[in-house]
Amino acid sequence: MPKFAVQIVYGPDRDKLAEVRPKHRDYLDTLVEKGVLLLSGPYADMEGALLVYEAADEAELRGYLAADPYAGAQVLSETTVREWNAIKGSLLT
Repeated sequence: MPKFAVQIVYGPDRDKLAEVRPKHRDYLDTLVEKGVLLLSGPYADMEGALLVYEAADEAELRGYLAADPYAGAQVLSETTVREWNAIKGSLLT
C-alpha cells in the first residue's frame, strides 16, 4: 500500500491551534489504531509537522486529512502531500 509524507505548516493563530490540538491528537490516535498513520510529530521549531500515512491512494489520504480537526478549524496555512517510497530503515517491516 502506498505511503505518503505530509508536511503541514501552522497558521498564525497559535491560540486556536493550541485549543484544537487535543482533538487533533485524539483523531490521530484513531488513525494509528487503524494502521493508517505510521509516524507523526511537530518540528522542533514548532512551525509545522511531518506525518507519514499509509493509504490505498491519495484520494483516501485526502479524506483522512479533511476529517482532521486541524482542517476543520482552519489552523493550517499549508499542507503538502507527496507519495513516498520508503525503501530502507529500522521502522520498515
